[in-house]
Amino acid sequence: MSANSKVVDINRKKKELITFTEEELETLRRTVAGDASSDEFKMFIYLAKNYGLDPFNKEIFFWKKDGKPTIMTSRDGYLKIADRHPQYDGLVSDVVRENDKFRRKETGINHQYGTNRRQIVGSYALVYRKDRSYPVYIFAPFNEYQADSKIWEQYPSAMILKVAESMALKRAFSVSGLVSREEMAVQQQNDYNFDEIPFSQVQGKKNKGETQEDKSLKNDQVNSLTERELAIKEIVGDDPKLKEDLYNYLRHVKREKGIDSSKKISINSLSKEQFEQLKSILNTFSRLSAQERKEIS
Repeated sequence: MSANSKVVDINRKKKELITFTEEELETLRRTVAGDASSDEFKMFIYLAKNYGLDPFNKEIFFWKKDGKPTIMTSRDGYLKIADRHPQYDGLVSDVVRENDKFRRKETGINHQYGTNRRQIVGSYALVYRKDRSYPVYIFAPFNEYQADSKIWEQYPSAMILKVAESMALKRAFSVSGLVSREEMAVQQQNDYNFDEIPFSQVQGKKNKGETQEDKSLKNDQVNSLTERELAIKEIVGDDPKLKEDLYNYLRHVKREKGIDSSKKISINSLSKEQFEQLKSILNTFSRLSAQERKEIS
């Protein structure tokens, strides 16, 4: 048997943890990985298959900023990888607050809640493996990872806990090629290109000193939206993730039509087929986003 034949045989024996149809791959190119180059998209799909992470269920993400690509997963993604590993033997984690008694030991943690628990200090996570004598230990200080976002403001304990758990799971199972979404605290809503807002009227930013005149102007802007724009606005709302999915799709259309990246494109310029496809994609991600928020709370 030739060397080339041996390689083919080995690859055939390797079972993929997740597969995608051509239609699904095309959807991912337009949405989740809309900014990815051909090679970056191949790497994204390779990691998704290698670790068995489903982009449609928000288990793996593609993010590109200043031309630098990043492939991310969440705590749930790392937990899925761990659950599949035969040596995984459990995860212990908790949030530490002021006045708690907290001491790290060689084999674990001695953590007792204080009678008057106050501000969050941080969180820890211990990942146990059957083939190791000691757990992998991580402590995440709250002041180093706290992000200025709504979800961190509403669920600070849940978010800092996810940071520690993500880091510990990643280290325990030597996950490479992926970055922890919670650890990075990526705030996509701060990085939108508002020159590319697909509505015919750009809505003003919220202002604490907003006058009645300003409110009337905003109402006029909403009333001036086309039927298509209103339909998409109803789906997207103020959800930053859905806005990014919308922008990714429009960037895909621009590339497909050969439109210069500096030119603007609106929802109204889409064909009927493209518009229906966009609505279908956004409705799908909207349902997934609602499910994700429910799980957090």
